[in-house]
Amino acid sequence: MKKEEVSLKDLSYVARKIVDQNTIKKIKTVTDKRERIILYEYTIKAALEFKYAKLKDEIKRIEKRGKDIFIVKTKLHLLGSKVHFFNATMYKKDFKIVEKMFKEIEKELKK
Repeated sequence: MKKEEVSLKDLSYVARKIVDQNTIKKIKTVTDKRERIILYEYTIKAALEFKYAKLKDEIKRIEKRGKDIFIVKTKLHLLGSKVHFFNATMYKKDFKIVEKMFKEIEKELKK
């Protein structure tokens, strides 16, 4: 029972960082903790996959313009595996790694 509460707390933290606030409000209305955990997991996965796909499309557009983005593409491939790993574990520390990598790639793209 205690583990479920900690997971809910961690999932809530991650969701606040990446999921739309209206979606979070709707999830909070669910009374069953197990259902709420499942909803958080699903929305977090969907939000991460969407953000990853958006970043991938942006990199493809930049590459078509003829810019050298080898380092960014390498980091993007690593990010993909980190996102999949986080989706499997849903640990807060893994999310922080994913979040940091997203910021690094976005910073590289602005150069």
